[in-house]
Amino acid sequence: MRSLVLLAAIALASAAAPAAVLGSSASGGTEFRPGGDAFNVRAAASPPACNDSAYNFLAAGASWNQTLDWRFRMSSVPSNLDGADVLAVIRKAFRNIVNSTNTCGLADQVSATHDYLGTTTRRPAVNSDGTCGASDGRNVVGFGNLDSYWAGVTCIWWDGSGHIYEMDMRLDPQQAWALDFQSCSNELMMEALVTHEVGHAYGLDHVSENQHGRLTMSRYIDGNCENQESKLGRGDVLGLRDLY
Repeated sequence: MRSLVLLAAIALASAAAPAAVLGSSASGGTEFRPGGDAFNVRAAASPPACNDSAYNFLAAGASWNQTLDWRFRMSSVPSNLDGADVLAVIRKAFRNIVNSTNTCGLADQVSATHDYLGTTTRRPAVNSDGTCGASDGRNVVGFGNLDSYWAGVTCIWWDGSGHIYEMDMRLDPQQAWALDFQSCSNELMMEALVTHEVGHAYGLDHVSENQHGRLTMSRYIDGNCENQESKLGRGDVLGLRDLY
C-alpha cells in the first residue's frame, strides 16, 4: 500500500496518447500530489457545485452514439478487497454518470446508457505510465499497477465522425481504497474516483480546481474519505446534456 499521507489530496490530469489505428485516443486519470490545506482552500474558493456551470470536453465533443457495453476483469481485484463489492461500486459509478445523479434537483435529461456484460480475462488497454495502448474493440475495467503517482486512468478512442467507440479504465491495486463511507479511514473513496473516471469515459474533461473545485470533473479530490465527487454538480450535468 502507498503511504496514506499521500491521500491528503488527489490530483486529476489528462494526457494526450498516441493515435489508435482506427482513430484518435486520449486519457484522463488520477495522480497523487501531497497537498493538505492548500488544496482545500482552492476548492473552498470555488462556487458551490450546484451553482457552477463549467464543463470541458476530453475529445472535442466526441460522444457515444450507442450503449457503452463493458466488462470487468474480476481476477485483477486486489486480494484485500471483495470482488463483488468492488464491482457493485463501479456499476454504481456508471449509474451516477448516465443517470445524472446530483443533489441540485436537476432532472435526468442525459440519453447516455451503459450495460455491464460480465467478467473478462482481457486487460484494459491502458499502459502503466498512463498512456493509451492499442484499441482492441472491447471496453474493459480492471486493476493493474500504475507508475508512481497514478491511481486510475481512463482511455477513450474516437473516430473522425466524433463518435467514441472504445473506453478502458485501469485502477491501481496499490492504492488504499475504501468501498463505503462508513468503513473509510484515511483511504480514497472508490465511488468518487470511478465516477470521475466514468465521466472521462463519456467524453468529459477536467475543469480548473482553482475556479471549479466542487465539480465532479475538477482536478482534485480534496481529502481522505471524500465522496462528494460521486454526486454531479451543475456543470457536470450540463456537460453531459450537451454531449447526450
